[in-house]
Amino acid sequence: MAQEIDLQIRFEAEDLYVEARKPYERVSEATGVSVSQLKRWAREGSWREKRVAHLENKRSLKQQLVKLRDTMLKKAVDSNDPNTAYAALKIVKLQMDSDKDQSMEAVEVDRPKLFLEDMEFVAETLKEIDPQGLKVLLQNFDVIVNRFKEQHAQAS
Repeated sequence: MAQEIDLQIRFEAEDLYVEARKPYERVSEATGVSVSQLKRWAREGSWREKRVAHLENKRSLKQQLVKLRDTMLKKAVDSNDPNTAYAALKIVKLQMDSDKDQSMEAVEVDRPKLFLEDMEFVAETLKEIDPQGLKVLLQNFDVIVNRFKEQHAQAS
């Protein structure tokens, strides 16, 4: 039974990290699992790659929704069919709701914190597989941080 609970918590933690894009600290608070354990699970389960794939899928769906909306609006205008107009309006509402959800998510993103988590992950990985690489990372850490700050300042 304990293993079943652990697995349930692990899946919940993965969902929070991958789909809800929560940082490890927030996942830890929500699940009661230590950050170090979450990072081990993340390495074992490729959470980072799953997060990237999830975001790419989300972006693709958004693009498809825009195409569908444009097609349906054109069809509604051309046909004057009330059912087609209703369907087009439903798609527009769906897109607006999606945009609203995404804008609310954007407020929660703490880019510096995510950057530091990523750097910590890289450092831990290099420590295990390439100690020399870790030395190179440390020698260039200030340059990397400054580039991140410049890029983040431009994005804001």
